[in-house]
Amino acid sequence: MRFASKIGLSAAAAALLIGPLLGAAVFFKARAVLQEHIIHDQVRSAGSVMREIDTAMHHAYQDVRAIAADELLAGFLEFHADSSRERMVEEELEERETLTGPWDALTVFDASGRAVFAPKPLGDEAAISAYVTSEPAFRRALKGEIYYSDRLVRRRTGIPVVIFAAPVYGNADRRKVVGVVVAHYRWAVVQGILDRVDPAAWVHLLNREGSIIAKRSNDPFNLVFMPSMKQVDAGDAKAGYAIASGHTHGEEETLKVEAAQSGVQDYHGSGWRLLLEQPSNKVFAPIRKMAMETTLLVFGVLLVVAVLFAILGRRFLRPLAELVEGVRQVEQGHLDHKVVVRSKDEFGALADSFNVMVSKLREAQEELVRKGKLAMLGQVASSVGHELRNPLGVMNNAVYFLQSMLDEGDDSVKEYLGIIRDEIARSERIVAELMNAVSTRPPDLAAHEVAYLVGEVLRKCALPSRVSITLDIPETLPAVRVDAIQLQQVLENLVINAVDAMPEGGILEFSAAEIEGGTAVALDVRDSANGITPENMARLFQPLFTTKARGIGLGLVVAKNLIEANSGTVEVQSAPAKGTLVTITLPTAPERDISI
Repeated sequence: MRFASKIGLSAAAAALLIGPLLGAAVFFKARAVLQEHIIHDQVRSAGSVMREIDTAMHHAYQDVRAIAADELLAGFLEFHADSSRERMVEEELEERETLTGPWDALTVFDASGRAVFAPKPLGDEAAISAYVTSEPAFRRALKGEIYYSDRLVRRRTGIPVVIFAAPVYGNADRRKVVGVVVAHYRWAVVQGILDRVDPAAWVHLLNREGSIIAKRSNDPFNLVFMPSMKQVDAGDAKAGYAIASGHTHGEEETLKVEAAQSGVQDYHGSGWRLLLEQPSNKVFAPIRKMAMETTLLVFGVLLVVAVLFAILGRRFLRPLAELVEGVRQVEQGHLDHKVVVRSKDEFGALADSFNVMVSKLREAQEELVRKGKLAMLGQVASSVGHELRNPLGVMNNAVYFLQSMLDEGDDSVKEYLGIIRDEIARSERIVAELMNAVSTRPPDLAAHEVAYLVGEVLRKCALPSRVSITLDIPETLPAVRVDAIQLQQVLENLVINAVDAMPEGGILEFSAAEIEGGTAVALDVRDSANGITPENMARLFQPLFTTKARGIGLGLVVAKNLIEANSGTVEVQSAPAKGTLVTITLPTAPERDISI
């Protein structure tokens, strides 16, 4: 046998031996990553369903508390007003019953336990003692506690409900409980949430003791095995998963995902847990598909390599080496590394997919860094913000006092006092930005004309004479539904940034147009500055990032948060020497709400 043939056969044998090992290594690594991704998707899905249930319970909690806080109701229960006042209370309760809930029963009892108003009565009896499931809630609320129960079944009707009870405090003595609002929240709301879950999963809602209290309408009540769950990070929710044999529909292996109730604000929940269960052969189907595709790909490549290894081995091994190097670079934390493979074959497609994956991983890491910075800012803002505002206010008052006392004083002293006051105002603005960056108040939405909002901002901002303003806002433009103060704060930040970017002067343009068939308005703010570099564009909305000599890099973060709070979006386009265009998209207001 010729030496070249031996070399070729040796190379082919080596390829047949090493190739599968390399393919298996890549496959198992990718399978682990994909399996983790699938599990986390399922965990997030369970957490989302649990949050939806929490939100529904929180709304019911808030509704009952609001009904109990009605001053007209409290006055009637406290002083037993005349029949005309009684009719007013009845009408108001009937309206509240229609606008809240939905309720299976809604009754107001006085402090003695006698039913006074019943937009939806508990039953025929007037005494609370006649209702075994509701009396404990009444007693708890009578002690000043807003009470909510676990899932209960009404003995009279057999209908499952959640009982809420809230105390009614007197107007004269706010510490005296003069009555109790008892409401039965319809469990059908929770049932509807469970029924909307992915049909491929089996859904069970468990109470604090682990007993099933609800399921999807078509799923059986026969959970027989609860394995220990591996805890995972699911944001603000407690969640876990397990892969186990034995489930409600057979003995095959399944993925069980659990999300615990975390509550919303004052509503702390009843310790419920949501269990989603899916057969592994369904939920991990992408892994099997990937295994088959990987196997076919590896054997196809090995067949080609076995025949042409001696001639084309270097050509085929170079892309693989690039991919391996790319994986190594990413493993070492270099998420900006790009795999360059110019071939148009499977290696090229794999490299492109790898680059996309790394790009998404980098974006996810940047988002985590951003959230980390916001969390750090939250800790700083909660302490430093309050610690600085009081001294700054005192300093501002002191400067104002000195200015008022030195009307005839030295001009240089007045000038320096003015400088001090300007710096105090700047410090107060920085503190305000710090607080707004981590805590955005809910917007007070109303209809406003875009031209009016822009005009108010331009009127308040002291624009230098070197900057000229151009307005192109049609009079027929529909009004937008926003918080005027928040949107003006956004526009003020954009104007300040534009003016700072044009130290030699320039043009600041405002234009607006109706888009998306009249459901939204796009407001463009364009400057004629030098533009933003690509590397800075990628970090534009990161907290604490700024290119200014003075500033803390929160203006655009605050602007983005405020725009998103008003159901809008913001997009920035820029290039060196071509200026910057900021496009804000805002929802339009219904015609009946249009106002200045």
